[in-house]
Amino acid sequence: MLNSFNIKSMKYKSFIISFSLVLLLISLMCVSCQKKGCTDPNALNYSLEATKDDNSCEYQDFDKHNLLINLAENYIIPSLNNFKDKIVALDNQVDEFNLNTNNNNLNNLRAIWEEALLSWQDAAFLDFGPSEYILLRSQTNTFPVDTTELKTTISDGSWNLQFSNYNDSKGLQALDYMLFMPGYSESELIGYFQTNNNSKNYLKAITVDLLSNITYVCDEWSLHRDDFVNDFETSSSGYSSNSQGSSISNIINALCLHYEFYVRRGKVGLPLGVFNGFTQQELPHLVECYFSGKSLQNLNRSVYSINKFLIGAGYSSNDNGLGLDDYMNFVNAENNSDQLSNIIDNQITNILEIVNNLPGTLGNDIIYNKPMVQETYQELQKLVPLIKVDMTSALGVLITYQDNDGD
Repeated sequence: MLNSFNIKSMKYKSFIISFSLVLLLISLMCVSCQKKGCTDPNALNYSLEATKDDNSCEYQDFDKHNLLINLAENYIIPSLNNFKDKIVALDNQVDEFNLNTNNNNLNNLRAIWEEALLSWQDAAFLDFGPSEYILLRSQTNTFPVDTTELKTTISDGSWNLQFSNYNDSKGLQALDYMLFMPGYSESELIGYFQTNNNSKNYLKAITVDLLSNITYVCDEWSLHRDDFVNDFETSSSGYSSNSQGSSISNIINALCLHYEFYVRRGKVGLPLGVFNGFTQQELPHLVECYFSGKSLQNLNRSVYSINKFLIGAGYSSNDNGLGLDDYMNFVNAENNSDQLSNIIDNQITNILEIVNNLPGTLGNDIIYNKPMVQETYQELQKLVPLIKVDMTSALGVLITYQDNDGD
């Protein structure tokens, strides 16, 4: 016979099982009663009644088409055309100098070269599309210039600047050497050109090459423009992506690459010795415009131009159209709870301020004011993760170039 304890135990177990089944049944009924839909308040089709998200949320997409139109028509094409105009003027002044080799024409040639180089900074980071096809940056402003190869080429009197092996002995930096040749007074430099036809011919060959290259790029942009402004993918749900090869991806990769390697690293880091192994030995001869001493103004202009492009400003005006800053704001991009676009803008302001405070030429400052140049480099470095990591992550852009710096 079952004793009273066993009977009570069996009744208790039966009660627990029955109660569990009732709870399970109630839970299943509640789940079946949940209304499915979009539960994100930021979505276009947000449902107040929905209690279970069914991945159907739809979001407003940023106006990439008008962003690309603004960048192309109000900055990219005008900046390239302006650089072309400066090279036309430079080429014409070389003709005048070669015809009448005197101090006045030398100074005019130097001044026009200086304007052309500043104009180049405005377009140097646009290294995609037609510019990338012909490696315009490498052909236009490779530094440091190979002075040994340059002098040998002039002495031989034979060259073909279409060959890539001349990239480091032609372009704007070759003119930096030829027009500000070390060890020559102004009158001695005039005498050098007056008695050396090869040097005159090489001056002309450089400007003809520069003009040929930028003319090609400008002409191609008239054909490339429509492809550029329409080159963003749209999914079946109506949202566009910034996948590799799209215009947004191309411009951001080109901008980040140019800033990281050719501004931060090339203009400051390398000559400062940051990448010179354990010794960190200064290499001031690696600065841009080493012979003329125009490094700092070009560093300033390059950073300033990148900022104009980021905020969608017109090249020839301060009109603030759609820019990458608006895109970042649209997706609520933040860094430490602050708007990413503002942080980037503030950091660029910091960079420009410290560059403007450097007292001499960059080459001399690296030797005699090294702590200030080191501080400048650190401010330049701070911008790298903001644009290369935070901005690209927020906009869904994959960095496609190789980073060999280890930072």
